[in-house]
Amino acid sequence: MALIQWRRVGLPLMGMVLMTAVAQAGDRLTPRGAAGPVLVVNQDQIAGKWKQFKGELKAKWAEFTEDDLMLIEGRIDILEGKIQERYGDRREEVKRWVDEWFESHADKPSQS
Repeated sequence: MALIQWRRVGLPLMGMVLMTAVAQAGDRLTPRGAAGPVLVVNQDQIAGKWKQFKGELKAKWAEFTEDDLMLIEGRIDILEGKIQERYGDRREEVKRWVDEWFESHADKPSQS
């Protein structure tokens, strides 16, 4: 039973982790069977530009609450979970906006 659950859950999850680990920041990856590109912004990018990013995130995607932003606090895994929770049917649109935001702010120094 445990092996079946591992194959159903663990293998796809491991593939996503590996794919993210090999990707360069800003790359757009589309796994087989996926509807669109997956979020490839890395942890360092989120943490480094968090103060600047969170204001624009909340302005553009109003369903993110102050509590969400405090919980995320620059952590990519929690950001992705909150995107799924708040915008399940539009998550690809939000992820695309996040990627585009980081592409457009790549050369600008963060304001800490």
